[in-house]
Amino acid sequence: MQQNSQHPTASVPPRPATVGELRASGHVYRTVKQEIRENLLTRMRAGQNRFPGIVGFDQTVLPHVERALLAGHDIIMLGERGQGKTRLIRTMVGLLDEWTPTIDGCEINDHPYYPVCSRCQRLAREQGDDLKITWRHQSDRYGEKLATPDTSVGDLIGDIDPVKVAEGRTLGDPETIHFGMVPRTNRGIFSLNELPDLAERIQVALLNVLEERDIGVRGYSLRLPLDVVLVASANPEDYTNRGRIITPLKDRFGAEVRTHYPVTLEDELALITQEAEVAWDGGDPGAELPEHLVEVIARFTRLVRESPAADARSGVSARFAIAAAESTAAAAVR
Repeated sequence: MQQNSQHPTASVPPRPATVGELRASGHVYRTVKQEIRENLLTRMRAGQNRFPGIVGFDQTVLPHVERALLAGHDIIMLGERGQGKTRLIRTMVGLLDEWTPTIDGCEINDHPYYPVCSRCQRLAREQGDDLKITWRHQSDRYGEKLATPDTSVGDLIGDIDPVKVAEGRTLGDPETIHFGMVPRTNRGIFSLNELPDLAERIQVALLNVLEERDIGVRGYSLRLPLDVVLVASANPEDYTNRGRIITPLKDRFGAEVRTHYPVTLEDELALITQEAEVAWDGGDPGAELPEHLVEVIARFTRLVRESPAADARSGVSARFAIAAAESTAAAAVR
């Protein structure tokens, strides 16, 4: 297949360029949760790897994740630092269709058959089957935000755009809204990392997103049904101490999945071998790390993790072992 320049590993997007051509091609609309469910089942039946690059979770974490996705649930992942929560969330993008149609120029990626924003509804009425569409790659359908205390409702949901008002639109016009990161990830997967660090008053803004699947911006009479999978992550000690997830929000997540550090020495070795960067591109080949040294690092990491001298609440991250392997190779080069 010819490679796409924007997405080097992607195939060429489908040909239909208007709604009429899309209907003639036999394209069927699916919600993002239906899409993930069907693609996940297809991979399971074919015995394919559903979460590439994830080590040590096959019999523990991944079955819980698969059940949650098959049930169409939003997910919160709880685990200590360096347990691969974000890495696992990002692999879910591979369960989306490679290409999906959207209305050309739509800020929230409306499907051509079911436009929800006022702009696209107006264009659909005016242009009918001649409405132009564009194709989005699966890698563009993922949004991620680190939930820092200074995150605002405008960042996540949206706010009034003064530039659009200055262009002549009335203040009550829905098209004066600048959409936030969640609606801009409509028809995709949105990840909110370190959820307890998000101010409680900002967490309230997510209640409708998770339950009623819509958003409201300031005083606008606006109901914008969203089609999004929301996945959040948190560290257990942050879950109750440094910050907290408000009870109504916690109740709206359909699935809670707990991650863990590698259970076996073999998993620890596989993780270090996979993630440690000990060879460099270019003229310097770096240093080859012998297997017995990798095993020493893995065993030492596991002993430190089990030691009473280490704070069990903070954990000994997998990054500890990876950094140790990289430092050992660097020492050999030096």
